[in-house]
Amino acid sequence: MKKTYTIFLYSMALLSLQNCLSSEIGKVWPSEKRTWIDPEFNHEITRWTNHPADSWHLYFNIETFIDDNNAIIVSQRTGEPNFFKLDLLSGTMTQMTDERHLSGHIWHWPHLQTLWYISDSTQIQSLNTQTLESRIIKNLQIYPRSFTVTCDGKYVVYACDTGSLPGTGRSRTGLGPFVLFRLDIETGETMQISPEYGFIIGHLLASPTDPNRVSYCWQHQYRAGDYPGIIGNTPQRIWWINVDGSDGGAVGPQAFGLHRTHEFWYPDGSRMGYSARYKFGPHDGEQFLGSCKPDGSDNFMMPAPVSFAHSIIFKDQKHWVVDIYDGMVLTLLTIEERKIIKVEPLFRHDSSWQTQASHPHPHFSPDGSRIMFSTDKSGTANVYTVKIDLDNN
Repeated sequence: MKKTYTIFLYSMALLSLQNCLSSEIGKVWPSEKRTWIDPEFNHEITRWTNHPADSWHLYFNIETFIDDNNAIIVSQRTGEPNFFKLDLLSGTMTQMTDERHLSGHIWHWPHLQTLWYISDSTQIQSLNTQTLESRIIKNLQIYPRSFTVTCDGKYVVYACDTGSLPGTGRSRTGLGPFVLFRLDIETGETMQISPEYGFIIGHLLASPTDPNRVSYCWQHQYRAGDYPGIIGNTPQRIWWINVDGSDGGAVGPQAFGLHRTHEFWYPDGSRMGYSARYKFGPHDGEQFLGSCKPDGSDNFMMPAPVSFAHSIIFKDQKHWVVDIYDGMVLTLLTIEERKIIKVEPLFRHDSSWQTQASHPHPHFSPDGSRIMFSTDKSGTANVYTVKIDLDNN
């Protein structure tokens, strides 16, 4: 079976190479960057994209930077969303994919020089960010609601509604059951690693340092449109599991009335951060940034007007950026002894929040010299950076 699968992978690699030769992969788009000093907060701002179609970078808890001077962005400038490598020195953009049906589910490990993504709804592919060579890993046959890749690059862990119709993203009921699976990237073998849950699973995040640990969330849904399924706040947002299914559980406890969201791993894997706000109960309306160990212990929360902000902490574990702070302001916070000791507004992004492309989703560059974010402030979603100086912050 392993030999047959190897032949299959080889055939897919040849097909991928043929497609690459007849596509726009490798095309270099000219620089569109513009730099200015923002008059409100006096920071240097660069807008890297300027096209009638939306452009944005990767989700806040999925690394968008390849290195200090290159980042992965997504743009619809070719008519469909595709990946581009943005050169932060020249401003040029090199097209990395030429897909017609690219899913929003993505994972990227810079140390493995690999980007994983879903095409044609159920087909998981890997892309070498240096050579731009891609290969099909497997057609999952069922639409994954979320996926991640272990930090050693061995497994894809994905969640899906097992009540979905095979080969589609359409659910029979929207009620599950929802299940976590593990896919062996080398052999293509899959195994179920979680029970069948009666709640929606989302936001899978592999630990950056422990290849056996993945976090996920009990995904809430708002009362909007005609989306089927389970609607409302969740009593326990953040969960974890071993990739072999041997153990797992809640990253808690979560206080009564508290709604935690937009969790992320610290760069060294030692802790998880999140935004939190009380939606009901005696503390209704109070807002926080929070942090805990991967098992939920040693939890602390810092009062801050951040609402549902996307946030991330720098590897020094001292600087924390949020994209909502007392309004639509991208803000850099300095943390000492589990308290916010300095608040530095960076840019009033004024996102409409109408699409994921418009969400700021801030990212620190590896060297801490800039923060990347997106906004549709200009009328179209574009990619920006703000220059920062952490030494003087």
